[in-house]
Amino acid sequence: MSYPSVISQEGSAARNLAPIIEALEPLLASSSSSSSSASTPPQLVEDSARNVLELGSYPYDHISAFAGRWQDVEWWGCVRDEWELKGVKERLEKREVKPNLHQPRKLDISLEDDWERLSKDVKSVDPVVRFEGIIMINLVHCCPAGLPENVFRHFSPLRHSSEGLLDSSKGWVAAYGPWLDDQGNYKSDADEKFDNEYIKAHHPDLGLRSIESITRYAEKWGFVEERREEMPKGNTFVVWRVRR
Repeated sequence: MSYPSVISQEGSAARNLAPIIEALEPLLASSSSSSSSASTPPQLVEDSARNVLELGSYPYDHISAFAGRWQDVEWWGCVRDEWELKGVKERLEKREVKPNLHQPRKLDISLEDDWERLSKDVKSVDPVVRFEGIIMINLVHCCPAGLPENVFRHFSPLRHSSEGLLDSSKGWVAAYGPWLDDQGNYKSDADEKFDNEYIKAHHPDLGLRSIESITRYAEKWGFVEERREEMPKGNTFVVWRVRR
């Protein structure tokens, strides 16, 4: 599917990084505490790698900060095309990279070949890897309306209960960004202006979505909406969890 990439506005990553980290804390802290329970042998805790995948990671600013904040987690990132892949690799060559930050993988969520390649690539690094979570920052409104379903479909516990990349018992998908309300209306004049003058100006198929519309996709593929957290500048952080 052909549509342009929308690069985040200058300085947005620096502005939203702190609140996103704060919103992620309960997800990553709960996984950490559960993996180190008293009933788990110390050696198993030490050898049990934690993995989180970010989709739409270009230019690798957020994920680099996450790798510094949670150094007990292996961080994997994806970019959409070869241009973004080259750009991130060049940036990483010029800075000190945390050992728990993986090189970017190519994933256009509209391309089945990219999904297959991602799975094979990750498994070639670690055949038993399971992501405890998937993160999407400002991705949902930057792709055509139906494409977010691909994320839930490919990580669905209904399809991949034994061999999938996402933990099928307690895995989660989180998304941050601006949204319409559940009736499909803009929440503010600023959101309407941003959508029409910046997002839709790139392509008419792009645009803000309602959380409820994405939750319908999530429920179809075995997830339930777990949490909504209001963030600065009218953004919302949403978590969907594997249905238990």
